[in-house]
Amino acid sequence: MRATTKLHGAALIVAAALVSVTAESALAQAPSPAATMFEKRCYSCHNIGSGVKKGPDLKGVTDRRTKEWLHEFIETPAALNRNGDPAATDLFKKFAPEVMPDQAMSTDEIDAILAMIDGLTKKGETFVPAGAKLARPVAPDDVDAGLRLFTGRTRLSGGGTACNSCHSLNGAGWLGGGTLGPNLTAVNQKYRDPELISILQNPNFPTMNTVFAAHPLNDEEIVQLFALFQNQKLTYPTAQVQPGAAAATAEPKFLVIGFAALVVALLAANFTWKDRLRGIREELVKSSRKKAQNTQEE
Repeated sequence: MRATTKLHGAALIVAAALVSVTAESALAQAPSPAATMFEKRCYSCHNIGSGVKKGPDLKGVTDRRTKEWLHEFIETPAALNRNGDPAATDLFKKFAPEVMPDQAMSTDEIDAILAMIDGLTKKGETFVPAGAKLARPVAPDDVDAGLRLFTGRTRLSGGGTACNSCHSLNGAGWLGGGTLGPNLTAVNQKYRDPELISILQNPNFPTMNTVFAAHPLNDEEIVQLFALFQNQKLTYPTAQVQPGAAAATAEPKFLVIGFAALVVALLAANFTWKDRLRGIREELVKSSRKKAQNTQEE
């Protein structure tokens, strides 16, 4: 209850600050097939002219690399790295622990994206996704609604897994959440508003893509989760951006809870089964005494 109250405390601030999505996201360019493909498949990790994200900024990449190299890297980046390509190896080291997955794109689709990158680079423009806009303005109740979605108290309409199955969030319950993915408290500091909205619309990270490809969030859920993450930015302004991979060590509280649960389970099992062999033991004792008595009489 305290966590919900704390998160709700800044909800009015969020609503005032987000009567509409930022002007930057509202100025989204008209979509083209290449832009739509880039938004769905690449924008989660790459900008064009707006700085480094989980992967490099692709502004000028068509000048830095040959067309043949770009095709090979986009299609099978890990294979190129394993084969000892110096440029691929440098990228994998620089952006570790992130690993770019193979992209199932046709030659024409890759060419279209590279042409778009080249065009934006030459014009000095940045890529802003056309779809990265909220369906409606944020309202005060959206923060609590987003928290319920994050923790699974409200089921996602598409049948997807609750966020805290893989992620944690400051103030979202004393158990925190999962550790498969990063802590999302500072996610709205790591990503600009259009980027975060685009990720919620098309989560192209390997694990999330597997989970949500067939179970997408609806427009209302995107608004509510976006409001929750914006509220985290206001509630925890000094929160640190977490690394891209989950920590390998377990939280101490989970170890304590796990040990306590094991003790309780063992005690319960002992209580339940302690008398399961009483009848057999009694029969064995009776039989043993009867034999001893017969022996004495003989």
